[in-house]
Amino acid sequence: MSTAERDVLAWHYTTGEKFKAIVASGYLMPTGVLVKPPERPVLWFSLNQQFEPTARKAAIDGGAYRVLSVEETGRHCGGLVRFGLSPRKLLAGEKLRTRARIARPLWAGLARIGIQQKADPALWLGCLDAVPVEHLAIDVMNDAGEWERVQRGGRD
Repeated sequence: MSTAERDVLAWHYTTGEKFKAIVASGYLMPTGVLVKPPERPVLWFSLNQQFEPTARKAAIDGGAYRVLSVEETGRHCGGLVRFGLSPRKLLAGEKLRTRARIARPLWAGLARIGIQQKADPALWLGCLDAVPVEHLAIDVMNDAGEWERVQRGGRD
């Protein structure tokens, strides 16, 4: 593995609004939204180094539902933040699906929706446990649309 590959982090993308609650709790937690047993909540990460398209938020605009752009998501949600972790600490693909007990049809549906949003499901990773914020790298998107590191971490 090259140094560049070793230095790549997987990212959990979120908003400034959610960042405050995450830091207050001290943990990045798996989400249980729309999760029905026996499925287990997943803490999702992406190897997309710019922004994970499925992390954009949606809004009702003139009575119509639409997914906001990256810039709009940041503007309407208190900014954009990402938490980085070594991909070696995460599960991918079939191993993630199996451990999270996600049914194959649901997994395929998630991938289909992601692709519709211009995401690459092959870049998705996850874990089933909470991760202490102190172990994560943290970047904040600045006004120029570039990521700035505000906390070191995330490496093995």
